[in-house]
Amino acid sequence: MKTNRPDVHKLTRVGILMAVVIVLQLLPFKIGVVEINLALIPIVLGALLYGPLTGFLLGAVDGIVILLLPGTGAFLSFNPVCTVLMCILKTGLAGLVAGYIYKGLRRFDETVGVTTAAFSAPIINTGIFIVGVLTIFKGLFEGAAAEHDLSMMQFVITSFITTNFLIEIIVTMVLSPVLVRLVSMFKRKK
Repeated sequence: MKTNRPDVHKLTRVGILMAVVIVLQLLPFKIGVVEINLALIPIVLGALLYGPLTGFLLGAVDGIVILLLPGTGAFLSFNPVCTVLMCILKTGLAGLVAGYIYKGLRRFDETVGVTTAAFSAPIINTGIFIVGVLTIFKGLFEGAAAEHDLSMMQFVITSFITTNFLIEIIVTMVLSPVLVRLVSMFKRKK
């Protein structure tokens, strides 16, 4: 007979992943002025092990922590509602989509499923941020772009895509084999 009791082991593991997300966000990895979101790794891991909704939850927690960081202040004062939505949705959707991609591809090939899911997270995270910068938060960055004698698109490419996105993708490439092993290890234990 099945009970409706929560799986304590799963809750514990998700709680540990949540703590890792928080720590990685509070101890950010910076290159110049651009922060690299290493918290995407436990977000993706949670999505792979426990499903898309867990990926969304971990991503949403990451977004809440981002909201509390000092660097988000300019965004909050410019447009508080859109800042909250963007922070929570960009990492939440990165986890959710990674979970669904893995779920869809794992039955064909586990490694392809894990790797594709892991690659999707920085693409979604950075993509949503860039759309926000080019639309809602354009006024925040126009001065900085003009100061560097760049168009908005050039500024976004040089500031966010070439640094942030490329490093997040490289980190993902390096850590994808580790994620594959972790997922396989957890599945064997079940």
